[in-house]
This record gives sequence, C-alpha cells and structure tokens, in this order.
Amino acid sequence: MAIRKKPARRLKSEIGGHGDFSEETMDKYKEPDIWTVITALDRILDMAQHSQLSDEFWESVKNPLAFLNKELDLTNIQIVALAMLVESGEPMSWKDMSDYLGCSRLSVMVYSEEIEGLVTKRWAVRKDVRDLYGVHEGLVLVRGVVTALRHNKSFVPEKIDGFTEQQFVDRLERHVGKNINDPRASFEDDEEWMLEFAKANSHLPLCREVLRFNNIHVQSLLLLIVVDYAQWEGSDSEGLTLQAIDSLYPDEYECDFMREELTKGTHPLIQCGYVEHKCDEGQADTNQYMLTRKAKTELLSAYTPSHSRCRNMKSADRFLKGHATIKEKSLFFNISDQKQIDRLTQLLSTESLPTIQKRLEEQGMRKGFACLFYGAPGTGKTETVLQIARQTGRDLMQVDIAGLRDKWVGESEKNIKEVFTHYRRLCHTSEVMPILFFNEADAIINKRTENVEHSVDKMDNAMQNIILQEIEALDGILIATTNLTSNLDKAFERRFLYKMEFHKPNTEVKTKIWRSMLKDISADDAHQLASHFDFSGGQIENIARKRTVDYILSGKFASLGEIEDYCRAELLVNKNARRIGFTS
Repeated sequence: MAIRKKPARRLKSEIGGHGDFSEETMDKYKEPDIWTVITALDRILDMAQHSQLSDEFWESVKNPLAFLNKELDLTNIQIVALAMLVESGEPMSWKDMSDYLGCSRLSVMVYSEEIEGLVTKRWAVRKDVRDLYGVHEGLVLVRGVVTALRHNKSFVPEKIDGFTEQQFVDRLERHVGKNINDPRASFEDDEEWMLEFAKANSHLPLCREVLRFNNIHVQSLLLLIVVDYAQWEGSDSEGLTLQAIDSLYPDEYECDFMREELTKGTHPLIQCGYVEHKCDEGQADTNQYMLTRKAKTELLSAYTPSHSRCRNMKSADRFLKGHATIKEKSLFFNISDQKQIDRLTQLLSTESLPTIQKRLEEQGMRKGFACLFYGAPGTGKTETVLQIARQTGRDLMQVDIAGLRDKWVGESEKNIKEVFTHYRRLCHTSEVMPILFFNEADAIINKRTENVEHSVDKMDNAMQNIILQEIEALDGILIATTNLTSNLDKAFERRFLYKMEFHKPNTEVKTKIWRSMLKDISADDAHQLASHFDFSGGQIENIARKRTVDYILSGKFASLGEIEDYCRAELLVNKNARRIGFTS
C-alpha cells in the first residue's frame, strides 16, 4: 500500500528522482529546539522519500535519528521502516517501501533481517499485501504502537512469555474473545499473534504440540478449539462449529481443503488424536469439533476451564440454596391443599424417592418428578418449595427465567440447555439429589405462539421446546410455580406429573395465619379479621409487616381498629390494581 504523502516541505529534485540535499535546501530547513517522537519521525519520513537511502540522506537525519535511537531503542533502518509504516497505516510490502524510497526492491531487502527485527520486538507482524499483481510479503504495525508514539512514548509490548498453563489459556481466551467481537480486528493478525504466543511459551506441552505442525491454520485451529473447551467445558454447547470456522478462515483452497478434512475426519488434528467430532446422543456430529480426552489430559493437565461463556452455570451456583440455610416457617393451608403437600413431601423424602424411581425405571417409565404449583399470588407456592427442600434435605437450584433470555440469536437456547446440563452434573455430584426450581415460570410455560413472525416469539418457542425435551428426559426433581394456568401449554400440562393448586385460605386457616403473624391478638380478633377480609397469606404477612414498622416508629402495637384500617388500605391497593388492568 503506497503512502499517501502530504506535499513535501522541502524542494524535490527535477532530475534523478530523489531528494535534493543541497546546502541551499538544507539551509531552508530549521530543526526544532526540542524533538518529539512524532516530529522526529515526520522529519525522517520527509527526507526518506526518493532518497535511495543515500549517504546524504543519513547525514540529513542524523539528529532526529540519534534522538529516536535513544527514545525507542531501534536501529536507523528500523526507524525509517517505522516512519513509513506509521504513515501508511496499512500493511506495506518490500515493493511499497522501495517505491517510496526510490530504490530497488533488493536494495531494501538487504535490510530485511534488521527491519523484521520489528516483528521480533513485537512492534509489527507479518501480513500479506494483495494487489493487481498478486500477493506479496509485508509488515504492519500492531495495535497500540501509534498511540504510544503519539503520546511521545516508546511502545512496550505486552508480556507473552514465561506463562503457566493456566495463565497461557486464560490469556489466549481473553485475546480471542476480545478480537472476535471487534470489527477492526483481523483473524490473520490473530493467527500471527497466537503463533508468536505459542513460540514464546514453547516450554508448555500444548505449545510444543502446536509448534510441531507446520501449517498456521492447523496451529490456530487447535488453539481455537482449546478456547472453546475453556469457555464451554462439560456443557451441551462445548464444541467449535463448522459455521464458526467458516466465519473466521478465508475462503481459499487451503482452508476449503481443511474444512473438507474436518468433516471427513482426516484432518491432522483428528488423525493425531487431539480433536474429535462431537458425539450427540451416540451420533457423531461432523460439523462440530472438540478436544479429546487425550488432549485434555496430555496437553492441559494443569488447566482448569474458566467456563466464561457458561453464564448460567455460574448463576446456577450462585442461586444454589443449601437446605440447611432455609429457615423453618409455619405454613397453614386448607385441608385438601395440606394433604397434597404432605404427600409430595413424603414422596420426595430421601427414604422414599430412590425406591420409587427404581420401580418406575423397572416398569419402563420416566423416573423424573416434574411438579407444577399454581394458584393466586400470596398463597404460599414459593415458600412451600423452600420448606419441602428443607424437610427433605435437598438443596435448591433456583433459576431466574428472565435472566436466561439473551438478545443474540441462539444464546437463550444455549442458556436454558446450560441450566439442565448443570443440574444433571449437580445430581451426579451431590450426595442428595437437589431440586431444580423455576419460580414464576408463567412466561416460559404458556401456550406457544403459532405463525411466529417476531424473533422474540421464535426464541420463546425454541426455549419452550428445549424445556419440554428436558422434562421428558428428567431424572431428577423439577418444581415450577405459576400464578396463571388458563394459558398453560397442553404439552407442559402433560409433562408435569403432579399439578397442585394452591387455593386462598378459608376462614379457619386465615384465623391461624393471623394468630401466627400477630401473636398478641386474641383468637376472637383473629377470627374477626379472617371473616371480614378475604386475604391470602401473603397479604396478611404484608399487614403484619406494616404493623411492625409502626411499632418500631411509635413504640406501641396497632389496635384491632387500626389493623382493620391496614386491611382496608390493602383492599384499596387491589382495587386500583384491577382498575388499571392487573388481576389480583
């Protein structure tokens, strides 16, 4: 790429094609009192054009060169090459440099080893330059060089040597993850960077094997599959897809042949036992590639995957509530509701469930327990799940359905798969099988949209299909709660083994709830409140909290009349809510 140079400040020779270094011309030029990196490079660039690197040229720039030698720790010819590369802003071939300097290509290539010292110093990377006449070897500055020079500083490359196995893959993952989403980044540059990074850490088993291959595409592909392993290890999403490979590698014969070798299973990485086709339910997926056990044990034995893309594996751990941390709470239900809750609690006990699941399996039936709790808000659905977990000694993996949605195509589906994958792992590693809890699951178990047009509807339908498949294959315990059942998808209805409706408490039960929440009131007062106000347990708890707040502020408990005022205010809130379109 030729340098688009501004008009020179000095005179150009009419004959000869190179700069005029006469005393008259030099006298017109006045050097600054204080050099900066940019002014020194600019002076050298001016004088270098058509100079043929003559003795007169070197003499004319001895002062800025001396300044830059000291500031940048570069040789004279490296500084000249640097000035041209900064001005170009794009890769330059040896021909581009020779055209600018007004000399033969061979004259510049005499200095090739010294100029390529910029690559060794990691100021530049090799990059091919394409033009009408073909492809030529070239150089381009790495990101950050120009910024450093602009601030009158020498460029200090990042440290890339002396890494441990963990540090190497973590750094590789950050670099690839950052650049893959940067439209300014070039995958060719990434390949060069990965190769230099591997060379700088050749003491590591992974890097030794990478360098054993003599094709940069093979080398970079192995490292990309390592990154995929780091991000997705143990999840349904582990495996680099052919689609991802297509988006990165150029559309040329060598890379097309690589793609063909991958799908056929004849690629060098597959042949040497480091990469394999992903196996999905016993079937090899020839369009998805992952590290083999051999690669993980021989090349990455000291590495622990970051799971950086498995966001919901992390969130699942964050929301894993230990059964011992759940506080005991007295709950009161209508007799029919209480019987259902007691029966389910007994079925899910550590004494009963293993036997029940074994016998179901012997009968060829699904052994998973999927339960749906439905009913009006405040009827105790969520708290019942917590108390069942506490009583059965089972930890609770609570999932935020809204948090699984992702704006990127396919990511929401991956997220929901990750939840079930991680839950299965917990079932295998936990002494007591935990409960997978989808609280307020209305949005994800409602009727699927037909004739979908919007991407959001497509995403919801895809997530629902995955959940239906997972419930079908469930070996553990899933409990979902919802306030609405009128819009429940029939496919979900069939898959929930137990469907328990939570009714609003009758007068007798409400009396017990009032007495449990307001321990200082009499049985008659509690019965009066229960008779006059058709409240759920959640509403009664709200009123109890308001009374406690007033006690903290005033130092005295509210009377029965004041409690009834609280109740009427609660009713007013509900009326207003209904008036603007919400159901109570």
